[in-house]
Amino acid sequence: MKKIPKIEALYQTSGEAKYINDLPTWPGELYAAFVLGTKVHANIASFDEEEALQIPGVIAFYTAKDIPGVNDFMPVKSEFSPNVEEVFCSGRILYHGQPVGLVLANTFEAAQKAAKTVCIHYSTDTVTETILPTVKDVADAKRHDRVVNIDYGFTGQSYGDATVPESSIHVSGSYESGGQYHYTMETQTCVCLPLEDGMEVHTATQAITLTQIAISQMLSVPENSLNVSVRRIGGGYGGKASRAVQVACACALACHQTKRPVRLVMTIETNMAVVGKRYGVVSNYTAEVTPEGRILRLHNEFLHDAGCNSNEAPDFMQGYYGNCYNKDVWCVVSKTALTDSASNTWCRAPGSTEAYAMVESIIEHIAFVTGSDPLAVRLQNMPNDSPVKPLLQTFLADIEYDRRNGEIAQFNLENRWRKRGIAIVPMKYPVGYFGTLHALVSIYHTDGTVAITHGGIEMGQGINTRAAQVAAKVLGIPVEKIAIKPTTNLTAPNDFCTQASITSEAVAHSVLIACETLLERIAPVRQQHPDVSWEKLTQLCHSQGVDLCATAMYNGVELPPYNVWALSCAEIELDVLTGCVLLRRVDILEDAGKTLNPEIEIGQIEGAFMMGVGLYLTEALIYDRATGELLTNRSWNYRPPGAKDIPVDLRIRLLQNTINPTGVQRSKATGEPAVNMAVVVLFALRNAINAARTDAGMPREWISLGAPCTPDRILRHLGNAYDQYLLH
Repeated sequence: MKKIPKIEALYQTSGEAKYINDLPTWPGELYAAFVLGTKVHANIASFDEEEALQIPGVIAFYTAKDIPGVNDFMPVKSEFSPNVEEVFCSGRILYHGQPVGLVLANTFEAAQKAAKTVCIHYSTDTVTETILPTVKDVADAKRHDRVVNIDYGFTGQSYGDATVPESSIHVSGSYESGGQYHYTMETQTCVCLPLEDGMEVHTATQAITLTQIAISQMLSVPENSLNVSVRRIGGGYGGKASRAVQVACACALACHQTKRPVRLVMTIETNMAVVGKRYGVVSNYTAEVTPEGRILRLHNEFLHDAGCNSNEAPDFMQGYYGNCYNKDVWCVVSKTALTDSASNTWCRAPGSTEAYAMVESIIEHIAFVTGSDPLAVRLQNMPNDSPVKPLLQTFLADIEYDRRNGEIAQFNLENRWRKRGIAIVPMKYPVGYFGTLHALVSIYHTDGTVAITHGGIEMGQGINTRAAQVAAKVLGIPVEKIAIKPTTNLTAPNDFCTQASITSEAVAHSVLIACETLLERIAPVRQQHPDVSWEKLTQLCHSQGVDLCATAMYNGVELPPYNVWALSCAEIELDVLTGCVLLRRVDILEDAGKTLNPEIEIGQIEGAFMMGVGLYLTEALIYDRATGELLTNRSWNYRPPGAKDIPVDLRIRLLQNTINPTGVQRSKATGEPAVNMAVVVLFALRNAINAARTDAGMPREWISLGAPCTPDRILRHLGNAYDQYLLH
C-alpha cells in the first residue's frame, strides 16, 4: 500500500483544520461557564446568584433543579459502571471543583467572571471529615470504609499448589503511581443550536452514542430529535469519552432552556478541576523465588484510585497483568479506593499501564535481591515458547546492548556528578475487539469521487487516513479522489466509543465491507465495459440504476483477538546535582502486523511512549490537603513532556515480515501499547541512581521508584551531602 502522510496533516499544521470552537458565532449565541463546588463533604443548601446576574451581559444561572429529566450523564449502566454521576451536584459535594451549576452570558469573559461570583451556601460550616484526594492518602490513613471490593484480579491455576523450598529467597516491596491528566490541545468543548425539531450538538467527544442517550434522558426528549456531529477533536486519550458527556449535557440544558445557541468552552484550570485523571495505584507484593530469580509464588494486592465514583473500573486488567510471563503461581488481588477527587476515567492504556508497571517493577526487584541480570530473570519467568525470547536476542544485537552497557559502566566510574543507566522491558499486549461501528461510502457518478463517513472519532490517530487508504485500495482509485466527512449519529447510530486502539481497525473493516459491496454492484457493468475509466464506469452504473451508496457495520464479536509483541530499551543520563533526567537514546521494536501506513504507526508509537515518559518523569498532580483543591491545574505548574524531554536519539522499528491473519487487512493496533513500554525509563533511572549512591557511600538497598519521578523526588534517593560538594 502506498505510504502517504496523514490526510489532515497540512490543514492541522497550518491552522486551517476546523475544531468545535472554530464554528462561527451564531446570532444570539450565549457563552456558558461551570460554577464549581469548593467545600468537600458539605451539602448544598442554596445559591445566591444575584451579584453574578448583575454583571453586564450575564443572562441566566441553571442548577440541578432546572433539569427536566434525569440528572445523570452516565445513563448506560453495567457491572463496572453502575453508579449515577450527576451533571450538576444536587446535594453533597464530592470533590473540590465539582460542577454545581452553569452561568450564561453574552461573552466568554462575562461568563467566567460570573461563575466565580455565584455564592454557594452550604448546610454546615463545620465539615470535620478528613479530605483524602489520592489513593495513597486512603492507604496511609487505613480508611477501609473507603475501599470497594471490585475484584478484577486473578489466581493462577497452580498458586495454591505452589511449593516453596527453604532455599527460596523472599522479596517484598511496594509500587506507587499517581494519576495523569489528559493533556489535550483542546479542552472540553461543546456548541448546541436549537432546531425546529430538536437540537444540533457539536461536541468534542469520543462517544457520540453515549452523548445522545444522556442528553435525551436529561431533557426528556426523543433521541431522534438530537443531531450529534463531530468533525474531529483536538486530542482525547480517553478524557473525552464519558467525561465529555457531562459537558455536552450542561450545554444542551442551557440551549434547551434559553432556545438560543450556547457555547461551552472550558478553561484549562476548570478542565483540570472538573475532569478525572488516570487511575493512581498503590501496590504491595511478596514473592518467593529461586536463587536464579524464577518466581515460585507471587502475591500482589493493589488499590486503584477510583476518584469519588467507582464507575469505569478497569475490569479488563487480568489479560495485561501477566505481561509475557508465566503467571500460574501468581495471585493478584485488586481493590478500589473512593477518594475526594474527580471520578477517574480512561486514560490512554488505562489499567494496562498500572499492570505492566507493577509486574515489571517486581521483576526488577527480584533481579536486585538475587543479584541477577534483569534480562535473565525475565527469561527465567517466560514460557519456553514465548515469541519474546527470539525477538530479544535479535533486539540485543541490533541495539548493541552489551557494548553500550560496558560504556555506561565506564562512564559512571569516571564521572561523579553525572550517571547513566540502561534497561530493557518486553511486552505482550493483548488486543480484543468489541462493539459495533458503521461506515457509509458514497460514489458520485459524474466524476467518480468518493465520500466516506464513519462512526470513529478522528483525534489525531489517523483514522480518516486509514479509511481513505482502504477505500482507495479496494476500489482501485487514487486516494486523492476520496474525502472523509464528519461523524454524525444519523450515519453512525448506536456506535461504540472510540477507544482501546481498535477504532482505526473497526473503521477500516466497515469501509472494507462497504467498498466490497459496491464492487459487487459495479461488477456486471465492468464486465460489459472492461476498458473504460473509473469515471466513465461510475457514469454507466448510474445510467443503469446501480446503487452507488453502501453502508456496513463492523461487529466486534466477528473478529478474534491477537497479541502485540514489543521490546523497548532506554538509556538515560542523570544530573546528580539537580535530579534532571536526559533521555539519551530510546529503541523500540514493535510488531504492528502488516501495517497500512508505517509513518502513521511510528508517529503513534512515538506519541504514546512520550505520554508514558510524562507519567513516569514529569507530570505530578499536587492537591491542597486542607481543601482537596488541585494545585497543579495549568501549564505553569503541571508539566507534560516538552521538546527537550524527547529522547536525543529515538529509534522506532516495526517488526518486519509479520502479518496478523485475524486483524483488519493483517495490521495491528499501535495507539496504546507503547505507553506501557515507557516504564523502562524508571528502570534505567534506578540504575543511574544506584551508581550515584555508590559514589555517595550509601548502602546497597532497593530503591522503590514510582510515578512520577520528578527531580525533587529523585534527589531524595541520591545520598548527596554538603561535604561532598567541597573542592579539594
